[in-house]
Amino acid sequence: MVAIAALHPTDTSLEVTWSDGVVSRYPWLWLRDHAHDDDTLHPVTQQRQLFTAAVPKGMRGLSYEVVDDTLEVTWDVLEPMSRLPIAFLAKYRYPRVARATVDVPVTLWNGASLTTPTVAYDAVMSTDAGVAQWLGRTLQYGFCIVTGTPATASATEELLRRVGYIRETIFGGFWEFEADLAKADTAYTTLELRGHTDGTYAHDAPGFQLLHCIELDATGGESTMVDAFAIARRIEAEAPELFEVLCSVAVPGQYIGDGAHLMSARPVFRHDHTGRLVQVSFNNYDRAPFLLDEDDMLAFYDAIRLFDEIANEPSMQWRHVLQPGEAMLFDNWRVLHGRAAYHGLRHMCGGYLNREDVESRLRQLL
Repeated sequence: MVAIAALHPTDTSLEVTWSDGVVSRYPWLWLRDHAHDDDTLHPVTQQRQLFTAAVPKGMRGLSYEVVDDTLEVTWDVLEPMSRLPIAFLAKYRYPRVARATVDVPVTLWNGASLTTPTVAYDAVMSTDAGVAQWLGRTLQYGFCIVTGTPATASATEELLRRVGYIRETIFGGFWEFEADLAKADTAYTTLELRGHTDGTYAHDAPGFQLLHCIELDATGGESTMVDAFAIARRIEAEAPELFEVLCSVAVPGQYIGDGAHLMSARPVFRHDHTGRLVQVSFNNYDRAPFLLDEDDMLAFYDAIRLFDEIANEPSMQWRHVLQPGEAMLFDNWRVLHGRAAYHGLRHMCGGYLNREDVESRLRQLL
């Protein structure tokens, strides 16, 4: 582990030179604010107990030294000594804008380049390493199939709960469905479903969805997956003006039926405060009416036409008839999922997971 080589005070901060030559500057107030004593940081909840606004402005360290694996700082005002683990300081030695995502490498793909990501059911159900592999591959590729899953609703629900609690939506919590129009949604028919994301009508669209076909006696019905992050990179390179439209125009989605009229709006490509693409929202079925100025409206249609044309290129699509035993978890903020038309019986089950719950589970396992 990197060690502290030298300490140098300034009026506003403590300058730390690390053993590898990196120099960090920690403001005095930051050091006080992040002390690890029980009165500042609760030992169980890890919540800050310090009333930060009451700390004297302009305070600075009176003395500072490394004792074993801890930096100890005494203050020129009436404040308790602050102790900060060196490992903690090292974690924040590079200033950067705060981010809350789990840092899993993202692999962009098309239908030709992708080897279907899988993990064994027994590994997921019996080991934390199996869960970490499952969720890690889902974040890396946008989806992952748990092979060998018992073809029952109860086993599928138990699989979902290896991650966390199941999200309640207009469709309920854990659900089963066939083509019976039990809900006001095209998924409850045998019609073709072109690539889309779910929940464009929800302010916080479900982060992940699991689908498992537990009974199949049908022809057709291939499931499709498309890496919409790869679509974004392609449009950005080939048609930057249309990419900007997809990043800036808020598109309304709506769900009408079952005693509800849900609506929300956001761009097709949503970036976070660091400029990183974090969510794709596209559902031509659920897009609600809206009208912009003529030029803006026509540009929007050009943009979604290009997006949908790319999404429906066979070379961009992963296609597979999901069989009983193949439970597929996918990132609803990244991949478009769809299904070919079919004839016969296709009995499905599954549910949604909140994005923060998946990230929380993986963060604890890494």
